[in-house]
Formats: sequence, structure tokens, C-alpha cells
Amino acid sequence: MTPPPFSSGVKRAHLISPFEGSLLLEMFTRDGSGTMISRDLYDGIRRASVDDISGIFKVIEPLVVAGNLVKRPRDMMEKEISTYYVYTRDDMIVACGQIRRWGDEYAEIGCLVVHEDYRKSGRGDAMLSYLERLCVESGARKVFVMSTVTMGWFLERGFKQTKLDILPAEKRASIKAGQEGRNSKVFFKEIRNERELDTEELIWDR
Repeated sequence: MTPPPFSSGVKRAHLISPFEGSLLLEMFTRDGSGTMISRDLYDGIRRASVDDISGIFKVIEPLVVAGNLVKRPRDMMEKEISTYYVYTRDDMIVACGQIRRWGDEYAEIGCLVVHEDYRKSGRGDAMLSYLERLCVESGARKVFVMSTVTMGWFLERGFKQTKLDILPAEKRASIKAGQEGRNSKVFFKEIRNERELDTEELIWDR
């Protein structure tokens, strides 16, 4: 009996429809034309590493140039790389996000960006949900974001616009010191448990 391909060291298998051009699309495009069965991480979220910095910059640079996202020097990102997470598709970074802790209770979700070719595909929701769950697991149930252009998106996902007074003192001090500008609006969400996130995801899927 012939052993299954995965037991022989094969990491991926492709099911391709018998139509003209299907094989070429599957071989030479990232998203392909058929169905792929993979034993490695082809499409998913993981913690970022220093090797991901160039890919992260490619995703966020258009928003930085437009003035919608604060510029992040490379040396600073290297120091804070353990706070970043990336959504990869076949090793290409298609989305990223960052979690900053402020004391025991608060967490800030920042740098939440999706590559322009993969927007409106659910990856922004997946990234936000993943980061929120990490916040809850670490004990930070008071989550906030600061945004200038995606205000409606966060409101639809349970955040409420609020004032700077609700933020922890250290964060307010950094804003007053001019370390973070752009006239961002503050959006806040208190998450009691993961069931609330499960309910929200059901709403997003409709």
C-alpha cells in the first residue's frame, strides 16, 4: 500500500480543477486557483520576529506616507518586535498589529494594518480578534486603540469613542509629551470574557 503523501515528507498537496490555465494560476500566483492541503502554516497569525520588519514596513508604509499612521523607526521596532504580530500568507505579510501593555489592566492595540491587496477579506477582523484574545489571556481586559481614519470600523466592533481621561496616566503623559500625535481619537472596550468575543465574531460573519 502506498503511504499517504504527508507521511513521506510532503508538506503541501494541491487539488486543481481541469480547466485551461488552472495549473499556471496555481503554480505562479500566491492565491492560486484550486484547493491546497497544507501541513505547515500557509495562512495564519504568529508573533513577529526581526526578520519580519521589512515586510511590516511594506504593509504600513502607505499609511505612514498618508499621515494616517505614526512613523516607526527601525531601531525602535527592533526593540519592540516581541509586541508585534503578523498575519502571513505563504510567508508574505498581509496584515500586522501590535499590543502594548500599560500597567496590569490596560492594553493598547496599535499598528493594525492590512495589505491593500487583502482588505475586505476578513483578515482585519481576524487580526483584531486574535489580539483581543491575547489581551484577555494576559489579564488586560481594558483595551483601547487610537485612530484617525478607521473610526467607524472600530465602533462596529464594540469599541466606544471616549476621552483621553480614561487612559492610564503613563499613556496620557506620552501623548502630552508629543511622542504620539496625529490628533487621534480614542476608542475603548472593556472585555469581560472570551464569550463576548465569540458573540462579536458571529455578528461579523453575517
